Amino acid sequence: MRSFFTIALLLALTACSPITRTHGNLISDDNLKQINPGVSRQADVAALLGTPSAEGTFDPNEWYYVGQVTEKTAFFAPEVVKRNVVRISFSPVDGTVTKVEHLDQNSGQYVEVVDRTTPTAGHNLGIIEQVIGNVGRFSPPSK
Repeated sequence: MRSFFTIALLLALTACSPITRTHGNLISDDNLKQINPGVSRQADVAALLGTPSAEGTFDPNEWYYVGQVTEKTAFFAPEVVKRNVVRISFSPVDGTVTKVEHLDQNSGQYVEVVDRTTPTAGHNLGIIEQVIGNVGRFSPPSK
C-alpha cells in the first residue's frame, strides 16, 4: 500500500512540472557573430537567419527577429522566461548591414491599452422596438 501512495505522489509531482514553449525566432549568438556591419548584405542575413519576424513600420531597412520562451505550470498564467529581440539596420543605398542591436526583456516599454469606443451615429433599438418592429415585415412564401 505504501508503494502505491509513493507512485501516486510521484505522478502528481510530475504533473506540476512546467510546460516550456518557444515562440518566434531565437537567434543564437554564434549566428549574430557571423553578421558583419559594412560587409554583410540583406541576402546574407536572410540566408543565415531566415525571414525577419517584422520589418520597420516606417523604414523597411530595419529587420526585427523576435523570439521568446514561456513556461506554464498547471493552471497558472504563462510566464515569460526569456525574450530576445534582434534589430538589424541596413543601408538604404547598398543594402549592407549598418548596425546589429540586441534588445532583451528589460528593453521593452509598457503600453497602456485604451478601451474606449467611438460612438456611432444612428438609433439604438430597445428589445420591444426590435420585437414589434419585425411584425408584418415578412412577406408570405410564394407558391
